[in-house]
Amino acid sequence: MDIGNPVDFSGRAVIVTGGTKGIGAAIARAFLSAGAQVLVCGRREPRSLPAAGGRTAHFRATDIRDPAAAAALVETAVARYGRLDVLVNNAGGSPTPRPRPCHRGSSRRSSR
Repeated sequence: MDIGNPVDFSGRAVIVTGGTKGIGAAIARAFLSAGAQVLVCGRREPRSLPAAGGRTAHFRATDIRDPAAAAALVETAVARYGRLDVLVNNAGGSPTPRPRPCHRGSSRRSSR
């Protein structure tokens, strides 16, 4: 049985959330090296985009905590590449904390 080259992603489209720095950028570079077309996202555009093998990832500013923005990210990949084969959800961050009411008689405020 010949499965071909398991790390050949030529012609494949990949999204890496949080793909502009750290582990996410390393993942994006690995997919670029393997031949994939890569779209990375973050809340702010980085100074430089992940690149490898003479190719550079594309960027879209996206806060994936917003479901509509996450859906638009996928739509962008499909519009740009004609498909989406892999989604790596590497984005960090946490939901915006909501202040909790204080108990009576307490002067402390809590954001948990």
